[in-house]
Amino acid sequence: MPNHLVSEAFTPIKTAIVGYGQSGELSHAYGIQANPEFEIVAICDLSPQRRQFAQESIGCPAYADHRELLDSKAEIELASIVTRSDTHCQVACDLLDAGVNVLITKPWAVNTKEADLLIRAQLGSGKLIFPWIPMYWSPEYCKIKQLVEENAIGRVFTIRRYIAQFSKREDWQTELKFGGGYLNNWGAHIVQPLLELAGSPVTRVGGHLQQVINGGDGDDNFLALLEFESGILGIAEYAQATEGLPSFLVQGTQGTIVSDGETITLVQKDPASTKVPRRNEFPIEGKRFGDEAHIYRDVAATLRQGSPFRASLEDAYQGTRVLDAIREAHHKKSFVSDFLSLNSKLET
Repeated sequence: MPNHLVSEAFTPIKTAIVGYGQSGELSHAYGIQANPEFEIVAICDLSPQRRQFAQESIGCPAYADHRELLDSKAEIELASIVTRSDTHCQVACDLLDAGVNVLITKPWAVNTKEADLLIRAQLGSGKLIFPWIPMYWSPEYCKIKQLVEENAIGRVFTIRRYIAQFSKREDWQTELKFGGGYLNNWGAHIVQPLLELAGSPVTRVGGHLQQVINGGDGDDNFLALLEFESGILGIAEYAQATEGLPSFLVQGTQGTIVSDGETITLVQKDPASTKVPRRNEFPIEGKRFGDEAHIYRDVAATLRQGSPFRASLEDAYQGTRVLDAIREAHHKKSFVSDFLSLNSKLET
């Protein structure tokens, strides 16, 4: 649990959770309740059973949806949106228009068109959007980022990010019309870290999507190639496989960083030397994809102290643009190289 002090005179951040399924309960309610700056004042869910459960377990009013919540005139400062992916944009825009800050779970937008709508709504409202990129709080990713920034392996030239699971889904995540597909569902975990680690603009993107196990029409296996202005190559893959490659493999001119999700191994070597490489291991402690309590702690710091939020809108926008480019490259069977920064996009 985060260790910080709260003034006796503080005003709690009155928060609503819109969508109270597994993620709403286990990730977001957990993260909010772990921080005393917040007070959960409302839950929204289409399921009467989930609404009843929320009322009994949290002790707050429960509504069928965000419109019913807004009609209630409840005082809300922040809404955490954990609904089906295709509803994120409309729900967030409605809440922003009503003067509510919003945190939007992944994917914060299912495509660039929605991202543009969200940014316009945010600018018009004067409120904040907190995009959910939990990997930025991942102990695995943070340690790898630190080693890269310390030039522990010299100049980085290739970054690989890989996750393997072998299981079948039969829910809405398999349907594109609902914002499903694994590129949308896993992109924030797999593709987004490459963009920040490379620290350079993307110049070209290639992609290949497959549907191999699940029903529906959404991808459940994907591979993306990202070329950066600096010359770095990024490789991002979600694989339906019983055995996996390393979670991260970062190649540099003076060594390699490799992680299996439990231990990060730093291997340092001068390629011109015959000396045995130097090896250091760093156990990964904490929640692999980031602790939601830490994320909400930083949300509170932004709302109460004006601290910059770790996951910026620009990062989220560029991530969405790259995911769109991966899909476009797959359908065109060629690389895509048309990229705009957030600022230039807003100026057009």
